[in-house]
Amino acid sequence: MVDCVILAGGINKELDKPEEVHNKALIKIGDKEIVRYVLEVYRQVEEIGRIALVGPVENFAFLKNDFSVELVQESDSILQNLIEANCYLQSKNHLLISTADIPLINPPAVKDFLEKCLPYDYDFYYPIVSKEDSEKKFPGVKRTYVNFQEGTFTGGNIFLVNPDKIEPSVPIVRQFIEYRKKPMKMVSLLGTGFVLRVITKKVTIPQVEKRFSSLLNVKAKAIISDYAEIGFDVDKPSDLELVRQVIVCK
Repeated sequence: MVDCVILAGGINKELDKPEEVHNKALIKIGDKEIVRYVLEVYRQVEEIGRIALVGPVENFAFLKNDFSVELVQESDSILQNLIEANCYLQSKNHLLISTADIPLINPPAVKDFLEKCLPYDYDFYYPIVSKEDSEKKFPGVKRTYVNFQEGTFTGGNIFLVNPDKIEPSVPIVRQFIEYRKKPMKMVSLLGTGFVLRVITKKVTIPQVEKRFSSLLNVKAKAIISDYAEIGFDVDKPSDLELVRQVIVCK
């Protein structure tokens, strides 16, 4: 059993203003808000216990009418929001960390990720999706990829972390969170040598795991997911248009 933190803070001017909302997780797709799609999925996953949603509490209070969700007031950064939620939950188990802008996520994708993380003996698990799977599911959608000897991958929007390792790793974790949508910048944090090896496809996933683990003083593992939905978030108008097309066609 794991607890879950949904990060729903911050402002996206490119989406919030045209959609007339204060938070992009409140954008409606059909008759439901983006965050509602996410919550519905996590409530179907029996491996998930408590759910804490971090954001402007006054904007998300209505969700408590339909979901067993605990609201935590947002702070001034993604990382601080994570720390606040961790302190609030006081979880003894691993935490599933999720963004709130992934309305195409589904129960099989989450279950598959959690099952591949078993027996939860690492501190940090991060899903990666192959370019082939991503482009097959969402043809034409632009994503940033990183080359490894094993293949070309993009990153996901959920993580599984040991809550005891969050605060001790704050400085470097802040940078990794900021660069989570820019894989090459994330790789640059591992050192110049890694950037060159990625460009020339001479680095392996285990080598990156080892370097990441050394930097954070944690045990880290990449999880290859076959579910491209894990890597798709609504960050710009074209993303929103695609999601609306996909959901309407279901």
